[in-house]
Amino acid sequence: MDLVTIKAAYTSAKFAKEALTTVLDYKIDQKSKDKINEVLEKVGPIQDTIFELREELFKLQDENRDLKNSLREINRWEERINKLDLKKTSGGATVYVSNSETPYYVCPNCIEKKEIQPLQPYAAGYMGDFKCPGCDKSYPIGNDKLSLSP
Repeated sequence: MDLVTIKAAYTSAKFAKEALTTVLDYKIDQKSKDKINEVLEKVGPIQDTIFELREELFKLQDENRDLKNSLREINRWEERINKLDLKKTSGGATVYVSNSETPYYVCPNCIEKKEIQPLQPYAAGYMGDFKCPGCDKSYPIGNDKLSLSP
């Protein structure tokens, strides 16, 4: 049931209640008044139920939007992580290497935090050391050469 249907049902129930109340105000016999009162007693709970349905619909729409956003974020991360391969370097470090046209090393520690931090050459260390700008961890890459993809 969508919002338009719920709103239409609520408006109809409200109209029925108002119409019956108006008829009740006119001079009519007691038997008719009793029947109208009986119907009015049933219309109130119907309105309450419709209102509750509308509130539940709003809640479900919000939840649906949040889940779609979460799924979009997961898919975006999966696309990014699929462009990386986990490799052991000649220096003994296990790091991610991008498989892009311009390859680069990526910090595995930061990947666990869902961050992609390209490793930078570390001048203060030994030749072939790289450092993560995100977590400050050093990696002994060694003499590995990143080759450009054909």
